[in-house]
Amino acid sequence: MKLKYFLLFSIAFMLSTQLSYSQEKNNCTVVDDSTGGLYVGTCKKGLAHGEGVFTYLNGKYMFVGEFKKGKKHGKGQLFEVVNGEKKLLKEGIWKNNDYKGEASIQLPNAYKVQKKVNVERFTVRRNGEGNKIKFWFYQNGGKNTITDLNVFGDSGLKFSDSFSQGNSEGYEDVQYPFKCQVTYKTPNKFKTMTYEVRFEIIIYEPGSWEITLYN
Repeated sequence: MKLKYFLLFSIAFMLSTQLSYSQEKNNCTVVDDSTGGLYVGTCKKGLAHGEGVFTYLNGKYMFVGEFKKGKKHGKGQLFEVVNGEKKLLKEGIWKNNDYKGEASIQLPNAYKVQKKVNVERFTVRRNGEGNKIKFWFYQNGGKNTITDLNVFGDSGLKFSDSFSQGNSEGYEDVQYPFKCQVTYKTPNKFKTMTYEVRFEIIIYEPGSWEITLYN
């Protein structure tokens, strides 16, 4: 599947989000000559590694693309941000923070699942425009009777529907990219034991999303 740059739609608003996933708090560092900034993406051993978005502290520039050991490395795009509008400055290949030239670009999907533990399968569906993320929990073809549910998102207002109304929980008025972690306990299909579930996802493209977890 070809990777697409859905995350560019509202990245200029990242500077106004909570700093829950800033370099200092998520312990994920971008090695750059600048004085710091906000990184959202994948990490390895405390350094930006993989696909992500780095918005410089002054808010004037952002890099969207690939990182390796904390440095811009691979395919990417560098933007200048003026009054909320993005202007493409460079597009191509970086190596150890240095721009090497133009190349065809393939960038992140609309979402990326970072971790799943004890999840049999899942579906991620965009239902149209909006800024809402909703989680559903199913087992054996029906709603799952989970316990100790915790949903942690990095922006937006948390909401919860009672189990009788649909067994769902999520966030609305979110800003993108949106990073979320879900943990809960669930019985197995035969109701003979209970185990812990963990699911982490980053959603890059704005919209109204429904995520269903099956156990």
